[in-house]
Amino acid sequence: MKKLYTITAFTENKPGVLYRIADLFLRRKINIESLTVSEVKNEDQSRFTIVVYAEASLIEKIVKQLYRIIEVVKVIDSVDTDLVAREIALLKVSANKLELRKEIEHLAKMSSCVRIIEVKKTYLVLEKTGTEKEINDFYELMKPFGIKEFVQSGRIAVFTT
Repeated sequence: MKKLYTITAFTENKPGVLYRIADLFLRRKINIESLTVSEVKNEDQSRFTIVVYAEASLIEKIVKQLYRIIEVVKVIDSVDTDLVAREIALLKVSANKLELRKEIEHLAKMSSCVRIIEVKKTYLVLEKTGTEKEINDFYELMKPFGIKEFVQSGRIAVFTT
């Protein structure tokens, strides 16, 4: 049965690693749902956080193949119960009337982890941090106001085990 897996790979910080990792998933015909890459502080490494829907047996094979990439130092595969995971989204919401602006600001204050980033005459830019579900719920809440633009990051996560 397919489940959502988060694969974290620590690699040497060298050019071409992203290509080799992405190519591995391409060859297996696995769609990457989310990919976030960041530099590990105080080390010459990168941290890849890769989210995929797959079966456990396939994840096991992918982990083994990731270790075959010379620059890969460590790989950890996890399910959501092993992680604290968050994403961030920016929403540009229409707010050209004072009543609408006040209602949007009120909803933003009532929602957890929402900040008003920018206020302009015709719109507000809101930042929402949370799980994918929390971001989707907030998106649906803001939809009636008219979302002019929306962007969502990939997952970042820390291990709980």
